[in-house]
Amino acid sequence: MAGVFKKVRKWIWVILNIGVVFWVLAGVICLKIPPYQFWPAGFIAFSLPGALLLNLLFLVYWILKRSWLLVLSLMVLVLGWSYYGRQFSIHGGEGAIPDNSKAFQVLSYNVHMFNRHANHDESEREATAEMVDWVATHPADIYCIQEFYNDPSSDVFNAISRIGTRYDKAQYFSAVNSDRRQKGFGVAVFSKYPIVNQGTIHFSESSLNRVAWADINIQGDTVRVYATHLQSMSIKSEDIENTYQSIGDQDAMEKEGRNLARRLRNGFVARGHQVEVLKAHFDDCPYPFIVCGDFNDIPFSYTYQVLRQDLSNAFEEAGSGLGATYNGPIPFLRIDNQFYSQGLKAYEFRTHQEMGLSDHLPIAAKYVLEPNTE
Repeated sequence: MAGVFKKVRKWIWVILNIGVVFWVLAGVICLKIPPYQFWPAGFIAFSLPGALLLNLLFLVYWILKRSWLLVLSLMVLVLGWSYYGRQFSIHGGEGAIPDNSKAFQVLSYNVHMFNRHANHDESEREATAEMVDWVATHPADIYCIQEFYNDPSSDVFNAISRIGTRYDKAQYFSAVNSDRRQKGFGVAVFSKYPIVNQGTIHFSESSLNRVAWADINIQGDTVRVYATHLQSMSIKSEDIENTYQSIGDQDAMEKEGRNLARRLRNGFVARGHQVEVLKAHFDDCPYPFIVCGDFNDIPFSYTYQVLRQDLSNAFEEAGSGLGATYNGPIPFLRIDNQFYSQGLKAYEFRTHQEMGLSDHLPIAAKYVLEPNTE
């Protein structure tokens, strides 16, 4: 009888393992389906990290059992290694930057309007000033700032002056609402090198999200940067707290669950459209380019898949660890990224964990312009 139970238990584990494999396959397929065509695909892709983790646990289980059944999980691990690499990077970069190369550093940071909506007592004003000064004095050569806010009449929020003018940086500010005094919020690009061309990608008249792009002359070569801010997940800390507090109350849990699902669905759909508009623009770019910013999507999403299809990701190529960038109530989220085209190589990538004054963490990468072999 004991032998029968043992066989039944083994087959239960095998069936569960096969189920996880199909889950992984479904998640990978759904990465390539536009959410505006089939919105459940966004949720299935979103669940892919759980399937990859379970596959890894099954592999460990079969290894401990010394069973040949480890082959199934091992195949998924090997064939799907690139998807594991999206979440966790073990790269240390490409080593030392070659001598006499055209190297430059790019900083990307969602500054949350420099916390303009805070009460702004003395401590809040000091925190805002600290954030602005941190950006202004960062050793990057190019700065892509999302949720940028500028008010020339303020001694705290006069960010263009304090970041750009004071340090003789070229600047391009694409504002959603701006007056003649350049008061407003949007996305901004600052550069220690000359900006030779610039523009804005608008997604729709009603959207607050946008992309500012700038062509920058780096020692005689032109590189384009895209400062990107896509549709927000629209999930606030109180939404998470309400969900936790509703545990045990079925009606409340269903209400909060529907609320979260609706917001996620709307975000998946909106970003699916937006990333295709962005891709159509950089597909026509005649220069090496970097697409960086706040994408509000995890590495297991249609948004990330569209960008990763033709571009390299600086965290994957030169970062280490989990690289989480969301500084909010949901841990381990990497929703800020830097993607780059052929003609460039990432040598270093860093998430600035020490700068926690925004709901995002700054990310910086060092690039080298590769020689044109044509």
